[in-house]
Amino acid sequence: MKLEAFIERLNTYDLQRDRTRIIADLRQLASNRCLLSNHLYSTLQQDGFSTRNSLYNAYGFVLYKNSSFTLRLGFWSPVKTQDERETFIYDLNHSHDFEIYSVGYSGDGYTTITREILDDLPLQKGKRPRLGKARRLKLAPGKVLYMPALRVIHKQIAPNTMSASLSLLIHPERLDKIDEAWCFDRNYYPLYPGVAAQEIALFTDTLSLLDAGSPSLSSNQRKEEET
Repeated sequence: MKLEAFIERLNTYDLQRDRTRIIADLRQLASNRCLLSNHLYSTLQQDGFSTRNSLYNAYGFVLYKNSSFTLRLGFWSPVKTQDERETFIYDLNHSHDFEIYSVGYSGDGYTTITREILDDLPLQKGKRPRLGKARRLKLAPGKVLYMPALRVIHKQIAPNTMSASLSLLIHPERLDKIDEAWCFDRNYYPLYPGVAAQEIALFTDTLSLLDAGSPSLSSNQRKEEET
């Protein structure tokens, strides 16, 4: 399935109810081996070498985004050091404030361990919520992971080979959120709201430095043209 066809279908669905259709279409889209090359080609044509509109983080690409949903392609590398684990946010228990579907795209896929939050929201720092049974899934190609917003804690375990996953994020309809995404310790005690704030800030600063270099490059090109 082509990206344009997937987006066209999604725009006709009830994103809160048509879960079976969404999963089936996401699996079909994941069989498209040209998603990244097509994305990079269109990005170069539209934005040149600016990465601000095409990258989600240091290892993920935003393939499409509108007011209702975001589609991204993320890469997951095997790791050897603690710094590498932190870069990919492996082994960090966390929740999301959006609904998410993920399907394995390539490689053997990362492993995720999920637990449902059984208590009422909002959560409180340092107070462990009641949790459902731990479930383990390896996100190999064709396998699908679904998580509702705020109700599931999960962590990713590094794959054995370089892998990729295709994720669909459904944006929350309500602005008055009853809770936030949280990070938890290994025993599932809430630590702080928000996920990987330091890593995101560092990535944003890096992009700013790259963008700051763009004008000087254009200036050099103009001087070459003048001579």
